Amino acid sequence: MKLSLQTRLLVAALLVLILFTLLTGLALDRAFRESAEAAMQDRMEGQLFALLAAVEVDDSGNLRFARELPDARFGQPGSGLYASVRRTDGAARLDSASLLGLGELPDTKPAPGQQQFRRISFAGASHYLLSFGVRWEVAPDRDYPLVFEIAEDLHGFQQQLNRYRRSLWSWLALASVILLLAQTLVLRWGLKPLREVTRGLDEIETGHVDKLTGRYPAELQQLTDKINGLLEHTRNQLQRYRDSLGNMAHSLKTPLAILGNILTADKPASHDEARQQLERIRQIIDYQLQRAATAGQTTSTRRVPLKPLVERIIAAMQKVHADKVVNTEVLIDADLRCQCEEGDAMEILGNLLENAFKWGRQRIRVSARQTGDGAITLCVEDDGPGIAAKVRQRVLERGQRADPATAGDGLGLTMVQEIVLLYGGKLTIDDSDLGGAAIRIHLP
Repeated sequence: MKLSLQTRLLVAALLVLILFTLLTGLALDRAFRESAEAAMQDRMEGQLFALLAAVEVDDSGNLRFARELPDARFGQPGSGLYASVRRTDGAARLDSASLLGLGELPDTKPAPGQQQFRRISFAGASHYLLSFGVRWEVAPDRDYPLVFEIAEDLHGFQQQLNRYRRSLWSWLALASVILLLAQTLVLRWGLKPLREVTRGLDEIETGHVDKLTGRYPAELQQLTDKINGLLEHTRNQLQRYRDSLGNMAHSLKTPLAILGNILTADKPASHDEARQQLERIRQIIDYQLQRAATAGQTTSTRRVPLKPLVERIIAAMQKVHADKVVNTEVLIDADLRCQCEEGDAMEILGNLLENAFKWGRQRIRVSARQTGDGAITLCVEDDGPGIAAKVRQRVLERGQRADPATAGDGLGLTMVQEIVLLYGGKLTIDDSDLGGAAIRIHLP
């Protein structure tokens, strides 16, 4: 199943949010637990100091409470807060009333002046035990090592921790829902341009508009521009096919009518005229199909290496004009490329070189260079009679030739110019220093 882009982003955001919430919750829970344990230890230290102040030791090492302990729970059996003082030799021991019937706290042996804080199991429940070692001096030459112990069950601590956890996870869950909703709104807002592009394409498909309009983010503007360029190119291509088919239908009417008359008359003398009309039909079909198929420049047009293409066409022309000895000169860098469809480049170079071989006497020169703005300038020159300035515009019109007495259909330069114009270029006719014509093509 293919998920939409928004669904994928939401699923990814949800997974990241869940992981972040779990890690945050665990970190906060641990921090609170450690803080609560530290607070409990500080509170038990205060109770321990109160125990130290309440205990007296006589010369014989006997222990007794000189005053009541400050916390009333020490006097309530099984209250969960216990106190114990004992001599390390086991000769004397003093317990708070809260330990009545519960037995003795676990023995610990901290060194004098040192504390031990740990969790123990006592009376079937978990407790924190704080012990402190003391060397109690009763005379200059007599002292007794004592251990003071405070134990408190975890019932209150666990209740506090549970309340915090319920509050923590409730708020984290609420924050996660809010963040997920915010993420959904942000995604809908962020992906809105894509939905607008989709709606625009739907409107183009239904014929309501002919291109994508509106302002898009920079990341999408290039995409929409390329889509509009592709649509424009497709429309132009379709229009060229329609125009060419219409022109072909119109151009074929007269030759077909003449052929109909010839076939009706069925006179042998008219066979040559019939062949001429058939050849004319062939020329019209070839020209219109070639014009319709001309691709023109698009943003996806590949760059064609010029030099191998020129050399290939020259080799073909030398076979066609084998009766002439023509010296060809190619002045094109091997790495020079032109952003042009190969078929269009073949048509341009083929027509120009065919004219050069037809009119040239002994020399033909093909040169190309790239200008500073990335454009390509191509020049085909010959040493033929050239093209007079007064007829240069006329030879670019369909069916017109510089020399009407020379065989040809007058379509070569016209087709070249149409292709060049489709690429936004320019064709000019000049005089060559070889003595003949110089046909220059400028392609952006």
